[in-house]
Order: sequence, then structure tokens, then C-alpha cells
Amino acid sequence: MKVNPEIFDLSNLLNLRNLAAGVASGAAGSFLSRVYGGELHLYFIAVLAFAICFDWTGAVAASKKDGTYASAYGIQGVMRTAVMLALPAWGSMVDILLKVPVPAFFFVLWGGIFFHTCVSMTANFKRAGWDRWIPNWAIEWVASEIEAKIRRSEARMPTPGATLENTPPVAATIEEEKEIEK
Repeated sequence: MKVNPEIFDLSNLLNLRNLAAGVASGAAGSFLSRVYGGELHLYFIAVLAFAICFDWTGAVAASKKDGTYASAYGIQGVMRTAVMLALPAWGSMVDILLKVPVPAFFFVLWGGIFFHTCVSMTANFKRAGWDRWIPNWAIEWVASEIEAKIRRSEARMPTPGATLENTPPVAATIEEEKEIEK
């Protein structure tokens, strides 16, 4: 077997763009490790982030299935998710400030948010029609969340015969609000 000397060419790897990406990811990783309270906490945050991604996937599939998919509602979801991811970091900072011997505030906030996300994810999966992979006891356990999601979805449904011209906007932009005021 002949070894190609080009495999040892590091010019594509050692360049300014890759250096900048490395410095940025190193700084971000160090910052997140400090904010969330260490390496172990980052694993818990990663688990939470995956659960949120699964929840979002189910929510998008369910809203497209029932015809209520709307970007304005999605933007609110992004803001809600930012808060959900920031709360455990805040809990970790409280643990550090109060010199709590165990990361109690971090895990209380993380546990509550993770539990809520799992309930929401299960309800969204049911609404999306993916319930054949979910045990019946889990669906029964989140039945009230499923009903709440259905009610919120029905409230966002367009009225029969509605068109873009006669349907009020979900959220008006600043320019649209100025036009309405005139």
C-alpha cells in the first residue's frame, strides 16, 4: 500500500478561519462551563437541550398536521426556550453565591424544566400521531397537557372561510401597528 504524502498536508487545517473557530468555541465552552457550574452540569444541559429539540420537532409536526403552524408562535417559543436554558445557569450561580455544598438550585430548576419538557414532548408526539411508540401509561399521565395543547391549537386555528385579507394578524410588526394607528 502506497502512502499518499498529501494526507500529511495540514495547510487546510492550520488556517486563520479554523483558528478563529477554535478560539471562539474554546471561549464559549469555557464560558458555558463556568456559567452552568462545570463539566457535569454541561451534560445535564445537553440532555435538556436534546429534550427541547425533540419537543420542538413534535410541536412543529403537530402544528403542521392540524394547520396551526405560525412563525409568530414559533418566535415566542424561541424566547421561552432561551429562558428555559438560562434558568439552570441562574440556579448554578445562586449555588455558587450562597456556597451551597451541593448544586441544589441548579438541579431543582433543571429537574422542573426537564420534567415539563418531557411532558410537553410526549403530548406533542401524541398530537403529531407518533403515539404508537409511547406507552399508554405515559399518554394517560400527560392527558391534561394533551387537552391543553389541543385547546391552544384550536384557539389559533383560522376561522372557516378566512383569507389573508380578512384574518387579523397574530402579531403585528411595528410598521403594521403604525399603519393601524393611522
